[in-house]
Amino acid sequence: MRLPVRIGLVDTEEKVVELLEWDAASYDALPLPHSRWGAGVIDRLALTGDETVVDLGCGTGRDTERLLDRLPHGRVVAVDGSAQMLDQLGARIAARADRVTAVRADLTRPFPAVVHGDAVMSVATFHWIPDHATLFQRIAATLPTGGRLEAEFGGAGNIAGFLDAFRRAGGPPDDDPWDFATPEQTASALSAAGFRDVDVRVVPDPAVLEPGEQLEAFIATVLLPATLRTLQPDDGRTLVRRTAAELPEPVIDYVRVQVSATRA
Repeated sequence: MRLPVRIGLVDTEEKVVELLEWDAASYDALPLPHSRWGAGVIDRLALTGDETVVDLGCGTGRDTERLLDRLPHGRVVAVDGSAQMLDQLGARIAARADRVTAVRADLTRPFPAVVHGDAVMSVATFHWIPDHATLFQRIAATLPTGGRLEAEFGGAGNIAGFLDAFRRAGGPPDDDPWDFATPEQTASALSAAGFRDVDVRVVPDPAVLEPGEQLEAFIATVLLPATLRTLQPDDGRTLVRRTAAELPEPVIDYVRVQVSATRA
């Protein structure tokens, strides 16, 4: 059973195609720290079981699945820009698809009207979005007064060592697709967007991988998909191998920002 996917608000079909597509099967097969991060975010939501929760950047649905376990009388609005990710999500939660609305949408643009709920969560997504001030305003508009936002994403200093290795390996200069904001920038943007009780925490959280195939798959699938889609396959594989070889150990130096806030 394939979960029906509602296409988000885009001007043209070409706009959808331009969204970053992911290798969802390879992504799901990796030992992702994202799974642990998502569990923490969901715990901090302190759900009662009947809410509607928006999962922004839901990916293959690991956290959506956890949310459904915590929401026996609730619903999830699962939002992602990747059709492959949403297809994988559909297979994962097929037995409970009646309690999920899947939305394909570009989070750098206004959200479709269906994206609203009692709470919003997000894991490892916001650093892909360059304008956090506007993003937080859009999130605030999806929530009622007192609605919760819990999120985790890369902050200032995130994967700095990896990026140094990438550039030593010949990676394109100034090609980083991420916005790793400081805690101060994040807190200020949240307050300006209409959130109160803003709490922003910085947590170093290195991911240790097996050298060789697993490390290279992680680099290609999680860290460099935007770069690799601009290269010929052989050039991409060479860049991944060289980047892995430049790392002093098979560790990705994650620095995570954890956000808790309430809609004023």
